[in-house]
Amino acid sequence: MPDVRRMKTKLVLVGEGGVGKTSLVRRFVLNEYQDTYLQTVGTRVSKIELTIPHGADTEVQMDMAIFDIMGQKGFRDLVRETYYHGAGALMAVCDLTQKDSLSALDEWIPPALEITGDVPLYLVVNKKDMEVQRAISDEEIHRAAETFAAPYILTSALTGEFVEDVFNALAIEMVNRAFRQEDTRAAERSLRDKALVLLDKRGSVGLKKQQFFQILRGVKVDDLQAELDRLEREGLVTILWYGASDFAVTITPRGVKAVKQASTWEG
Repeated sequence: MPDVRRMKTKLVLVGEGGVGKTSLVRRFVLNEYQDTYLQTVGTRVSKIELTIPHGADTEVQMDMAIFDIMGQKGFRDLVRETYYHGAGALMAVCDLTQKDSLSALDEWIPPALEITGDVPLYLVVNKKDMEVQRAISDEEIHRAAETFAAPYILTSALTGEFVEDVFNALAIEMVNRAFRQEDTRAAERSLRDKALVLLDKRGSVGLKKQQFFQILRGVKVDDLQAELDRLEREGLVTILWYGASDFAVTITPRGVKAVKQASTWEG
């Protein structure tokens, strides 16, 4: 059985109106395409559940919320804090038949990154099926992608070509990023955090004194005891003593909640 993790993610699409953001989302979520132009009024949110394998024995159950914003500058500036806050990735979309839609991304991407920070970003050039009306060269696309250090891909919401690929690529990158962040936190984790995470994994079985020292090599007895005493005073663990020097520790429901609040993953 694989180790199953759960995470909630927010993917935000940016770009001018009419480039096909809504059609891309519709194609990915519903596998449908509507030939008439549907202008997004305000913000449209779509949700989809994905299963993302990670390594040989882990899979991530992802609840992805996809935010599609109205492509007008005034509205963008009005809601940008709310719209971009908490985004785990960005998809910048332009229209292969509209040269200005590519240059307009210079006004969409930097403000978004100011709010989101350094998150995965893909440049998506939509309407690949309209090659005969092409207005953007490969060189221009490559140059724009280099500017933002972003991979790029040409898609067609009409035919579905490469639509699933780009959404899945961003989902995979968000998962990989979450694992990298977890590894970084683990390397920097304090004795307090290490003890809580270990106890959370052990559940009701808990850990005995000797087991702590087998896992947390190099930790001093007094330091461990002091930290466990603090955790018990905060109601995060329970210490059961066996005589004057031996003990076992289990995590409390409050402690489990504290671990989950500090984690990227959902419970």
